[in-house]
Amino acid sequence: MSQARAKEPTQTTPHVARDFYADLMRATQSSRSAALAERERWLRGVSIEGREEQLFEFELLLRGVERYFNLHNVVVNTQDRPLVTRDFHEELEDVRDAIHRAIRIARRLLDPDSDSKRVFRKYVETQLTDDRVRRAFIEQELDQETPQESLFVLREAFESLRNLIDHLLKLPVCGLALFTDVGNLALREIVLNRYFRPFRPLEFRIEYDRIRSVRILDLLAGQPHELRAPFTTAFLALFRLLRYLSYVGQEGEDSTPRRARVVLALVRSEAVSLVGFFRDELATQVGPKRLKAASLRAARDIAKETNRIAREILAEDAPDASMKAAIAFTALFRSQVVALVEALEPASTSSDASFQKLVAPEAMAQRLRKDLWVFGQLCRTTEQALRSEDGAAAESALSALKSYLGYFQDVSYQLLRYSDYETFDRFAALLVELPWPPEGPSIRHRLAEDLRQFTPTLESTFSSVSRRVLLQGRTFDRKEAEALRDRFLAPTGR
Repeated sequence: MSQARAKEPTQTTPHVARDFYADLMRATQSSRSAALAERERWLRGVSIEGREEQLFEFELLLRGVERYFNLHNVVVNTQDRPLVTRDFHEELEDVRDAIHRAIRIARRLLDPDSDSKRVFRKYVETQLTDDRVRRAFIEQELDQETPQESLFVLREAFESLRNLIDHLLKLPVCGLALFTDVGNLALREIVLNRYFRPFRPLEFRIEYDRIRSVRILDLLAGQPHELRAPFTTAFLALFRLLRYLSYVGQEGEDSTPRRARVVLALVRSEAVSLVGFFRDELATQVGPKRLKAASLRAARDIAKETNRIAREILAEDAPDASMKAAIAFTALFRSQVVALVEALEPASTSSDASFQKLVAPEAMAQRLRKDLWVFGQLCRTTEQALRSEDGAAAESALSALKSYLGYFQDVSYQLLRYSDYETFDRFAALLVELPWPPEGPSIRHRLAEDLRQFTPTLESTFSSVSRRVLLQGRTFDRKEAEALRDRFLAPTGR
């Protein structure tokens, strides 16, 4: 965030926190926004630890299975023998491992009581002799009225598919036609699912798609909208690919899971889509020549290196080929993140070390801690002003708080944990929906109470961030935080 912007907070266009990113993500989801909103509400009620991470891996596996049956995404040597005579045992074992992992995650995400009831209902269904009643049970299940039901249907279908693949793997040869037919069955179950249909390329979800880099978020916030939106999409896509690669395995492990090849097929597929975005959309939307050149260069480099990794590394008949490919892909996408930063901010340095600095978790934790403290200070100041008889002071304090909300949403809001979003969103919506100026003692009293109730949330979040291991031994820079607070309370901000 630039100093100038912080010194001169805007007052005329207050907005709900995260709205730029939420609007961008909603734009990528087209007609599925209602179902996705309902799924987001369901996810907030899931009680397991790491629920967002579990859901991300689940959808990653769904999308990987969907893409693995497209032979353009699989490294198949057609020089040895024609595809129609090739044995696809290895590929089916890869898919089987991915499906098995997806089933395990689905069981964790399903509410145990609800899941048991559905399993019992399925048993009852098999015992029914009246096909009219049995059909009613089946139709009710396939309606997928809730995310819970949708997940149960998908898990059950995958269990059947896993059993089928187990039997097919006993055949002496699994030919192309058989591999394709299994793919059609899997694809149908995945794309017809109402709530867990995988995200498309360049489609993002607020649950887990965030740019966790203070410097990049600051840089994007300072761009005009015609640049901010497409470059945000580019960064989100690159960070998504890097996150995919973290599921391939850990370097130095004795063995890489078979599903790693499914994940890498997804990476190749999404990389191709990203190349098209850089070449056909980003390069045509940006104005400055240096940004056009950077977009075209990124498209060329990703396409060239993706093909090289597939040809020279993935094609190797070696147990560590998947891990070596993941390392090469990681280096590729990290370098592209750095290159985009350099294009937007010339004179920045490039190396793998600079990527580490871009995503340094210490910098993110320190920024979030400071901004949460300032947020709490401004809320307390505004509450006191609202409880006084000075209407002008109350209006000025509210203006400063709204301006700070815009500042907070550009960076630190994106650094919050998903579980914190709901509380912050409710408070932000309250500020935006407030009649302006807030006239009358009843409105001011109500808002003062809302501020009083929200302040402990800020304090507890601040304390939670301060306890992170990353910040152990790092003193809170109160002087810097007070300077930021005072910029918003300065007369120029009133």
